[in-house]
Amino acid sequence: MAQLGDIVVSGSGLKWVVLALTGNAHGGQDARLIRPSDDGRYTGLLKDISGLIVTESPSFQPGDPVTVNGLKGGYLGTEDGVARVLLAERQMQTKTGVNIGIDASVARMNIGLLVLENRKI
Repeated sequence: MAQLGDIVVSGSGLKWVVLALTGNAHGGQDARLIRPSDDGRYTGLLKDISGLIVTESPSFQPGDPVTVNGLKGGYLGTEDGVARVLLAERQMQTKTGVNIGIDASVARMNIGLLVLENRKI
């Protein structure tokens, strides 16, 4: 059965990432799926979990290099579907051209979104 962050295939043959699991009116479980579109946006879909085939259950190990919204970091762990990533220190330039330093920080995000950004779908 599909879990959060799994890469699955539905009836169309397209690959999707499981973003969330919810109950449905029939007593079963639905999966909220997401995948990148050709136009650079994302497409979402709600599908009965029983109709999904898991093709990959990506895993990350503490310290694995990952990106969050394009920012480099290291994977820390996942709890209850929420991944934690230690983002590296970085510099940012303001509109006026002043460089400011941003300390290392911890980002929290849905494990499905981390998979979407860091695995080939």
